[in-house]
Amino acid sequence: MKKSFTSKIRVIILLIFLISLVQGTILLKLVTNFDDITLKMNIQNTVIITVFIQFVLALVLIFYIPVFLRKAFAEIHQILKEISLGNYHVDIDLDNFKKSMGNEFFAVILSISKMLSSVFKFNILKKDKIVEHHNRIISVLNLAENGFIILDLDGNIIYMNDVVTDVFPAISEKSNMINTNFPPEIENNVKKYIINVLNAQTKQEFQQYFIPSLKHHITLNSAIVRDSIGEPKGAVIALSNLKKVIKKLSPDISE
Repeated sequence: MKKSFTSKIRVIILLIFLISLVQGTILLKLVTNFDDITLKMNIQNTVIITVFIQFVLALVLIFYIPVFLRKAFAEIHQILKEISLGNYHVDIDLDNFKKSMGNEFFAVILSISKMLSSVFKFNILKKDKIVEHHNRIISVLNLAENGFIILDLDGNIIYMNDVVTDVFPAISEKSNMINTNFPPEIENNVKKYIINVLNAQTKQEFQQYFIPSLKHHITLNSAIVRDSIGEPKGAVIALSNLKKVIKKLSPDISE
């Protein structure tokens, strides 16, 4: 099993202490042959005190470094956790971090802050482009002579243009084309065709249906909306020839 970073630091500290202990032991052994008792005692006391101080420092470092690293990485981990959950509006107090942690860890926090700023700006630009593209498509559909209904695979209407609304007021964007009961001309024609498309999840051949309220046939055609890997996600239904027939009044009636 691979050792953690703190375990490696502890091993290095212990090795340094052991080296100092060996050096102190060798030095104590060498001074035993000195004739000057006072000098020998001074050297022995100095070596013993030095080794003891190094032992205390080693213990402090062994326990302090993991606590320090855990505290520093805990704050970084919390920020990264928020980002992983999709929260890019993390409030990072750079001044506080600069005072409370070392330059190495602060550099990581600073990099994360710059990354979040870039991601936030990108999301704003992406949202603006998506809204602009969405509005452009809706404008085109509303200017089209044909009617269009965009649905998901469950039959929920995502969008329908004004042409459909004008001819079939019973259909609204809150409707579900599978579960909602409509008037017969919608139920037996439009709804039936839409259900066939959604069940098949493939483009169906165009069909013509006679609509009594329009007094002529309309044509229904379809296309399947797919995602980036080709899985079906919905359908687009096109309704052609939805214009209402306007009867011209005879001269006698008009007078």
